[in-house]
Amino acid sequence: MWYPWAPGPGELGANPQAFSIDHVVDGRRVKKVVTSWARNEDTPTATLNNGAAVAEEDGQVFAPYTALPPQFTMVGTTRLRDGSVLSASFVPTTAPAPNRIGLPMARSTDLARSWTKWTAPLIENKWRLSWYRVHRDLVELPDGTILMGGYGHGTINGVTKGYSLVFESTDGGQTFRQRSAVNAGSTFCTNELGMARTGDGRLIAVMRGCESVPRPPAMPLTVAFSDDDGMTWEQPKPYVPPADMPNNGIMPKLVLQPNGQLLMSYGRPDNNVVVSLDGTGRTWDTGETIYSRHPGADPLRRWMGSSGNMDLVQLDSSSSLAFGDTCHNIWWCREYGHDNKIWTRKVDAVGPGVGRLDLATKVRDGIVELTGKVVPADDRFAEQRIEGAVDGSSEYRAAARLAEPQRLTVELDRVYTLERIGLMMARGEANSATIQVSENGRSWGTPVVRTGVRTDYAMRYDDIDPVRAKYVRISPADGAPLTAVTELELFAKDLLTFENDPFNGTPRTLKDTRYAHVTDADKIIPGFDHSTSHMVLVDADQAARASATFPANTPARAQHISFGYEGWGYGTGAIWDIRGIDENGDEVTAVRLHFAPDSANNRMKVRAWNSTSWVEVGTAGPFIPNKQWMSITIDSTTTETTVSLNGTIMGSTSERLAEVDRFIGFRAETGLDPVDVGNMEHAYDDVQIVPLS
Repeated sequence: MWYPWAPGPGELGANPQAFSIDHVVDGRRVKKVVTSWARNEDTPTATLNNGAAVAEEDGQVFAPYTALPPQFTMVGTTRLRDGSVLSASFVPTTAPAPNRIGLPMARSTDLARSWTKWTAPLIENKWRLSWYRVHRDLVELPDGTILMGGYGHGTINGVTKGYSLVFESTDGGQTFRQRSAVNAGSTFCTNELGMARTGDGRLIAVMRGCESVPRPPAMPLTVAFSDDDGMTWEQPKPYVPPADMPNNGIMPKLVLQPNGQLLMSYGRPDNNVVVSLDGTGRTWDTGETIYSRHPGADPLRRWMGSSGNMDLVQLDSSSSLAFGDTCHNIWWCREYGHDNKIWTRKVDAVGPGVGRLDLATKVRDGIVELTGKVVPADDRFAEQRIEGAVDGSSEYRAAARLAEPQRLTVELDRVYTLERIGLMMARGEANSATIQVSENGRSWGTPVVRTGVRTDYAMRYDDIDPVRAKYVRISPADGAPLTAVTELELFAKDLLTFENDPFNGTPRTLKDTRYAHVTDADKIIPGFDHSTSHMVLVDADQAARASATFPANTPARAQHISFGYEGWGYGTGAIWDIRGIDENGDEVTAVRLHFAPDSANNRMKVRAWNSTSWVEVGTAGPFIPNKQWMSITIDSTTTETTVSLNGTIMGSTSERLAEVDRFIGFRAETGLDPVDVGNMEHAYDDVQIVPLS
């Protein structure tokens, strides 16, 4: 958690709104993130007053943002296909006759650095409601029509209640008309509306229930779907949350990540994010309360603390940024001394597969090459380029938009055994493709993936029979063109890259971990072999070592282990236990190795334990300092184990702690004795364990 805005007590600030847009900084596609928050009391008569902040690189460092006046709320903002950014304000104003209602709008053609403002008349072509609010999502259709969410109160078909609404504009937001009322014809009274595209191409709407007064419990959320881009809606149904998550709340917001995971945030009580794993929103499979702050357990006090007003924006392929507040403006903040703050948290929602290659970093560093003919560069959207095919964004322009011949080829840095491929073609356009692979770039086998004709809004994944590949080629197929490759992901078999593991979480597939987690703090230590993420063992415990067991997918009589290793704060070095199964079927340590620096002799050394003492195995030079990766290989047979450093054999040992029939991986630990560690961080990346041929 970090804070775009954190003043001293007594400064009002709550109810954050946010948006993220792609741009290119130093050759990298990153998100520019803007957030705003209400600095006025939460009453209908209060004059709107908003603070705002901007972070140019993925929401990391926020600075004050004053490009729009404080009266403009930025409640709904999106990047259009023409490269401009369109934003709407929360509270409508008046419009000249014959229209009553005006919607404050703003447009930027320079990536939100400056804006042009106007008031768009709302043409009440279907109903004349008592009042309206804008809330909150803007969706551009392939024909340029812009959909905008809202809500209001009035009479539709003889029924007076609260309605969640969809407005439409066919002139770029200059005017809006009424398109649909999502809950019309149902028994539900609703207001705040979150709306997004699902992975299967439908629109989903999640709505807050009406409350006569803000008292607990909040009304249950309701969900509806549209198959015709919001012209009509299925009957709303109650939201069914994951186990142990609330079904009631406010301020729903939906984000379809590039990896196909559909996320929803909502609050009150607390601040929650839930995930629909298949991206359809038909079921919500898992969730987490990401912030909780309440002064008591009785119903009203349990409802207090954070206002529950949240926002959620896309960050990269498998993560988003959630925004919330510490307490509401004036009410619900008194017991905390009016210490209003706006916070943000990175939320990871990852799909299957642990061997994802970091293609974006490898392409940027020049060790993976993309080839194909793309449309000419355009100053309005620098992210539209051949690198857009692997940049982690599913936005329309963050893509390799292909010219004839419509083909994209990836030349990898070496031969990998691929087992899973994710592909998103042109966003919102019917496309088709085949994917072939080759070891030499000349002989291409039959396609490993045939997409058929489909319209993508996120990546779709295919598990394939493991195949060796240095080249991957995406070509058009019958039935539809291949106008763009928006995102491509490749997963290698028997390789732990940690690129598809949740940040700060325990790496998947590892066992018996202690103080082991994934980090992407590449500003401190970049990942190994041109990648971003890696695994660290962080040891500041004098009573226990940090440790993790890396299991082999295939037990074998001879085993090859390779990995990148970095020993920041070496301490007394690293212990590597080669694990196996003995004749009784028990898992045991066959060989125990100690790898450590020998700076006095400008060497690195490795030793083996013989049950009573350490036996020298060998050395290699020069000494490798902290914060520098090295490549380690450990080859084990039934008779000996050989260790190599950066391609140089350090030595071999026949020392055994136990005889084993099969090897099953290895275990890594920090330091010789728990008491002598203190402050070490050992890093591991690109871990591969395979039978030794």
